[in-house]
Parts: sequence; structure tokens; C-alpha cells
Amino acid sequence: MIDVRSEIAEIAEEITELRHDLHMHPELSGEEHRTAAVIRRLLDSFGIKWRAVGGTGTYAEIDGTGEGESIMIRADIDALPVTEKSRYGFPSKNDGVMHACGHDVHTAALIGAVKVLSKHRDRLCGKVKIVFQQAEESGHGSQYFINEGLAEDTDRIYGFHVSPYARLGKIVVVKGTDAASCDRLTIRFTGKTSHITRPHLGADALAAAADTALRLGRIHELIDPMHRVLVGIGHISAGNTWNVVADSAVIDGSIRALSEAARADAIAAVRATAEKTAAYYGVTAEVETELNAPCLINDPEAYKVMREAAAAVAGADNIPETDVPFGYGADDFAAFSQKIKGCFAHIGTAEDEEDTQLPLHSGSIYITDKAAAAGAELLTRCVLTHLERT
Repeated sequence: MIDVRSEIAEIAEEITELRHDLHMHPELSGEEHRTAAVIRRLLDSFGIKWRAVGGTGTYAEIDGTGEGESIMIRADIDALPVTEKSRYGFPSKNDGVMHACGHDVHTAALIGAVKVLSKHRDRLCGKVKIVFQQAEESGHGSQYFINEGLAEDTDRIYGFHVSPYARLGKIVVVKGTDAASCDRLTIRFTGKTSHITRPHLGADALAAAADTALRLGRIHELIDPMHRVLVGIGHISAGNTWNVVADSAVIDGSIRALSEAARADAIAAVRATAEKTAAYYGVTAEVETELNAPCLINDPEAYKVMREAAAAVAGADNIPETDVPFGYGADDFAAFSQKIKGCFAHIGTAEDEEDTQLPLHSGSIYITDKAAAAGAELLTRCVLTHLERT
């Protein structure tokens, strides 16, 4: 048996150094050119052939010496348009861009797993399929790999995310539905301009947008109570100046749902709400939705493998038994898991310090380096469960 814990410990410092380097050089979705170059240079040093996918994504394989399954492991590599305010000693050097979602940890962990697995090709029966996926934050990066057929003929897929919502030392693996679907929502209102002292001669798009935004916060009242959904509005813009009735307005937000039925129900309710409210104000509303990620549902057999691997990493007492979805957050790992039986885990990073418990995407969040080695060990163990020669 390969001593995974010792192998990871031997390269823990390298994993940490890589995490620091990636954190200092974050890149936005679709612009991960330096990140991709670093990944590819390391794969070359391991003697692993790779190919570019969608420009900045990278796909590679490790072929074992015997016949067996094909197991995919995946990490996301992009950062966010967030200004860093953290206490890291290795802060972002790219103004207005930060690894505020932990993808630097995910990437470093996958590199660590790949390095260990590449050393033991002769102990593997089957194939390791490796995905360094770009543009997770825009919700479409997985499609580059899927569209090239790289999800085909794959038996299992495994991945993880760091989580400030679980304590350091815990690994959460959820039975069934793990995370929500995510639709980008845009509503465009078109009204009629007039001077603000003659509102009866216009049709106020701003008022319609503001009223709609408030009503969408109560969308659960309009759908099946068994359908768990969340509609959040993050941006609203309207008008051109202070004393003119706005003839246009735009709302941007997202629709989150924990089943496909709930998603369809929520989209229909949003559309009806926007159109009815717009009509009241004498304006029109055009509702657009774009699916960024489907619901993430863990396969029962892959769940068992992930749970056993997590117990080996963190100890059985640190793997909570739960079938409660981890939240309304979304991850486009879900697009892979629609094609491949897979499982996603959440590695806890919350400590006593307040900034370790801040939500993902916060400019002040602090995520410990320890999560990278834990992630590397977790992914390695998942692969070896399937492929290690006995």
C-alpha cells in the first residue's frame, strides 16, 4: 500500500509554496494565463503530457500499467474581481483581483495529488484524468472539457472546496444534493421618460425595478413550499439624472434552487412577478436567465469512496453525517457530475479568528495553508481506492 500521508508530508512545503505563488498572482475567469503556465511547467517536470483546453484550462492523464477504471480529479483555477484586504503575508500583486474563494488552495492540492500519483504509475491499474479548470466563477469553465468529450468514458470524478462554514479539521461530505443550481438573472425594464415634476406623463422604470427587487425577496410565497429556492439581487441601475423619470432600469441577481423542479418553479415565479409589477407601473419587463451551474448531486457509490477517504485524512469523528445540502452556493463541478458519477467534499477552514469565518468572496477572508495538503491527500486517496494495485 502506498503511504499517502507520508508522501504528502514530504511535499507539503512545496504545496504551500505553490499556494502562496498562486495567491500572489490571481487571474480572472478566462484570463488565467500565468496560472496555466505554472501548472503546465509542473506537469512537464512530473513527466506528464498535457493539453490546453479552452485556452487557459489544462487536461492531463496518468496511465497506469494495468487495465482498470478511469478516475477524474478536478480543481478550479480562477480568482475574483475583489480587492484584497486580508492579513496574508503573501497578498495579491494584481490590483482588484484576489483568490477570495480558495481556488489557489484547490490548484495547489491537485498538483500535490498529481505529483504523488505520477510517482506510482506502476502501482496503478487504470487511468487518472486530471482537470485544471478555468472560469469556474463565471460558471462555464467545465463546458470546455465536456464539449471536447473529456468526460466521456470516465467512471468517477472527485473534487473539493475549502469552506469557512466548517471547522478546521472537519471534512463535510453530503449525501445526495450538495449544492444549489445557479442562474444569472437579468431583468430589463423599459418605460417612458418625463420631467420628475410631471410623473403622470412618464412611466417610471426605476420604480418598477425597485418594487420588483423587493417582491423577489418574498418569492418563496409564490412557489411550492417544498421547493427550496433563493433569489438574490446584487445590482440595480436606472435613469440618467436626478430630475428625470427613468425610462430604463436593469436588475442583476441570481436564482438558486436545490432541485431542477424548484429551479423551474422559481424562474416562472420571477418572470410572473417582474411582468406583473412592470405592468402596474406602465412599463415592460424582459427577463433573462442563464444557467451557470446545475444542482450538484453526489452519487451514492462515489459518496462512500469520498467519505472513507475523508475519514482517513481527518479521522472518522471529524466527518459529520449529513444529508443536508451544504448551502445555496453553487459550483460548476456539478456540470461534470451530471455526466460522471462523482462526489464533492468541503474541507473546513474556520478557526477561532474572525477572518477565518468570513464568507467566501470576502476581501478579508483568511484560509489556512493546511487545507492544501489535506485536499491533496483527499484526492489521492479517492484515486487509489479505485486504481491502486493490490
